[in-house]
Amino acid sequence: MTRTLHVISPLAWVAEVFEEELETMSGGGAIDGGGVTNATGATISASRHDVPVIPASAEGRVRATEGQSHVTSAEGSWRVVGHHPWDRDGVTGLTCGNGKGRGNGRGDSGGSGTGPIDDRDALWIAPDLLVRCNAGRRRAGLAPWRFTAPTPRWMADLPHELAGRTVLVVQVEELRQWGRFPDGLGERPWSQLCDGRVSGFNAARRDITELQRALSAAPGDSTIMVSGHLAGISEEWTVTIRHGRVVASCGYCRHLPPDSHHIVTIFDDTAVAGTTFHTGYRAKAERLAELAAAAAGPISASLLVAFRTPNDPGVVLEAEPVWCSAPYPVGARMMTAVIDTIAEARIIDDDASTGTTPVIDGTPVATGGMDAAGEHDNEHEFKPDPWMVRRLMERLTTRRRMTPH
Repeated sequence: MTRTLHVISPLAWVAEVFEEELETMSGGGAIDGGGVTNATGATISASRHDVPVIPASAEGRVRATEGQSHVTSAEGSWRVVGHHPWDRDGVTGLTCGNGKGRGNGRGDSGGSGTGPIDDRDALWIAPDLLVRCNAGRRRAGLAPWRFTAPTPRWMADLPHELAGRTVLVVQVEELRQWGRFPDGLGERPWSQLCDGRVSGFNAARRDITELQRALSAAPGDSTIMVSGHLAGISEEWTVTIRHGRVVASCGYCRHLPPDSHHIVTIFDDTAVAGTTFHTGYRAKAERLAELAAAAAGPISASLLVAFRTPNDPGVVLEAEPVWCSAPYPVGARMMTAVIDTIAEARIIDDDASTGTTPVIDGTPVATGGMDAAGEHDNEHEFKPDPWMVRRLMERLTTRRRMTPH
């Protein structure tokens, strides 16, 4: 049975990576481990906290082989459909559906002649676009798209030896009361928004004054992850886990030299095939991911793992929802397992109710901080941070008011 992965993004390369990896064939000359060799030469990463702007065509990139024993069996074959025709409100034709307002998503229009979105289909979408699309869906009488995600506290619950540094998750209201950072964070820790992104507040190192100034416009119930700086990172890997078990892994980037801002990614056109990732890191990255899931709770997520030296057991940098994590060249079998995991993260409920939500310019918008997010165990229903929702809806409202009718 063939199912569809709908990729909703203005960046064409996202859908292309999924599609191209599904087309790779076992034994087709792919290089083991995403270009892993014994070499210590260059490989590949943009900022670890943001989806990189990857070229739509990266001819020289290397691929991982398939057939690793840990890969789960596929629940069917996949085709990929990319959606990026934008209307004046900045949302795709997918938001409007066919007007029937089915609570489980059946009958939604594909928007590009692709047919309906089935309950068994998978959706890949960035959090900011999810906010915009769900606003459009509510206006059209459709239930919002819903997904599971690791709770913001999952990273903070990791043992120190797996995280490699102190990690705190705190709401803005409390953070504003700090006169200095708690012990273990250092003078300039990393800080980033949980459950989304806000323009102007990228993940970065900040002192306490800089952080509080950067959060001056944030709602008190926005949730921030603050973590100590890890010096000396040389190489980063991405590992996809499904219910705490590894289904895919790939070297992602190298810092040249270690701890530098000169970073080369696996999609970099200037990278030379064959001068890539350290040969021993794949097994370490996968073992670390499963140890982390056993310690902090099993989740389905994309983990970023960092190494400093060849003898380093590695540390977990962050855990991201699979349905908005950048795809990587892992080969057809592992990519199929990744898409299976994305599909499973979609919440389908025939009795779903939009409930009572705030209204901005006549549009109901779901928000939620850490307490309002329906958190339970290690995963919860993803609710975009209220700061991101406010920013996006204000922009959308301004655009509507400036558009002649």
